[in-house]
Amino acid sequence: MEVFPEALAEAFLQVSRRLRSQTQRRMAPLGVNLHQSRALRTIAEHGPLRPSELAGRLGITPRSATDSVAPLVASGLVERRTDPEDGRAQLLALSSAGEVTLAGIGRARAEAGAELFGRLSPAEREALAALLDRLRAESPQGH
Repeated sequence: MEVFPEALAEAFLQVSRRLRSQTQRRMAPLGVNLHQSRALRTIAEHGPLRPSELAGRLGITPRSATDSVAPLVASGLVERRTDPEDGRAQLLALSSAGEVTLAGIGRARAEAGAELFGRLSPAEREALAALLDRLRAESPQGH
């Protein structure tokens, strides 16, 4: 039976939507959405960052980055600091509360992944991971 690319694309989108929904549901008690969680992870991994650097790493406009970060600053998960190299610039850094929330995000993502992919055998998960790695590697800039 031949599987057409559009059918694969639709199936992939459906699975992706399910994973996003399950992840968001598990993160909701943490008070963050998927976009904010991505910003927190990026700041933790590469920070402290200027807002423009964060936007670049997330592949979004600076305005969208500001919209994602503002609630994180307001809730105390991210701190704005003066850039020691340029007193006019601001840096975004994870606060200790942000670190705790980020750990919760990690648990939520792991639980959602286990819920979705746990029905696959270890061999099936390995095969899927290999195929996804191949598709990611062949995509320009991982997007």
